[in-house]
Amino acid sequence: MKGEEQLWSILNDKLDNLRASKRLPEAIRVAETALEVAKRAFPDAADPLAISFEKLGQLLDQKGDRASAKAYLAKAHAILEKVKPPDQRAIYRSARRLAFLCDNLGHSEEAIGFYEKAIAAGIQLEDLPYSDLGTMLNNVALIFRKSGRQKAAEPYYLHALQIYEKQLGPDHADVASVLNNLAVFYTNERRYTEAEKMHLRALSIREKVFPPNHPDIAQSKCNLAVVYHSRGDHAKAAELYRASLKSWETSDKPSKDYEIVASNYADLLRSLGHARKAHQVEVRARKKRLG
Repeated sequence: MKGEEQLWSILNDKLDNLRASKRLPEAIRVAETALEVAKRAFPDAADPLAISFEKLGQLLDQKGDRASAKAYLAKAHAILEKVKPPDQRAIYRSARRLAFLCDNLGHSEEAIGFYEKAIAAGIQLEDLPYSDLGTMLNNVALIFRKSGRQKAAEPYYLHALQIYEKQLGPDHADVASVLNNLAVFYTNERRYTEAEKMHLRALSIREKVFPPNHPDIAQSKCNLAVVYHSRGDHAKAAELYRASLKSWETSDKPSKDYEIVASNYADLLRSLGHARKAHQVEVRARKKRLG
C-alpha cells in the first residue's frame, strides 16, 4: 500500500501543477486516476479520499459540468461529515462550495441545506470574515423570497444584522447596507413602520461615515421616500426624492439608480396632478444620464 500512497501523492502534485497552468483536460484525467488510487490506498482514511473527490469536483465545475461536479463534491462532503471530531473548517469550505453550486443550478432546497451547514460551521471559526457569513445568510433569504416564503426569509436578514453589528459595531457602513436590505424586505412586505425604522437608522449611519453626496446616502433617501410614498405621506416622500436627486446630480454621469429615483418622483407628481412637472423631471434625468 505504501507504493500506492506515494503514487497518490505524486498524482496530486502533478494535478496541482496542471491546474495552475490551466491545462484542464489533462488535470481532470489525472484527478480521475488519483481518485481511483485513493479508493484503493485509503479505504479507511477520510482526508485523502475526500480531497480526491473534492479536487475532481472542482475541476468539473471549472469545466462547466456542474451536475457531475455536484455529485463528486457531495461525496467529499459526506466523508467529511463522518470524521470525528469534525473539522469545522473543512466542513464549512465544502458546504459553502456546494451551496453556491446548488444555488447556481437552481436546486434551491439543497442549496438552503448546504448554506445552513456552512453557516453552522462558519460561526465556530473565529477568523472567518463576517461578510462571508452575511453573504450566505442573504442568499438563503433571497431563495426563500423568490419561492414566496417571505416569513422564512426574515430570520436570516436579522441573523446577518446581528453578525455584522457584533463584528463591526452599530455604526459601520456595512451594517447600514444590511439594514437597507432588511428595510427593503419590510417595504416589499408592506411593513412600513419597520421599514421606516431600519431605513432611518441606515441613513443616519451613512450620513455619519460618508460625504454628503455619496451614492449610498442618495440610495437611502430614495428608499425611505418609497416607504412614505407607499403609505401616502406625499410631502415627506417628495422632499426625500428631491434630496436624493440632488445628490445624484452632483455626479458627472449618475448611475441608473438616478433614473429610478426620477421615475418614482415623477409617479408621485402625476398622482398629485402635476403631470408637466413630472415630465420635466424625467427628461432632465434622461439628459443627465446620457451626458
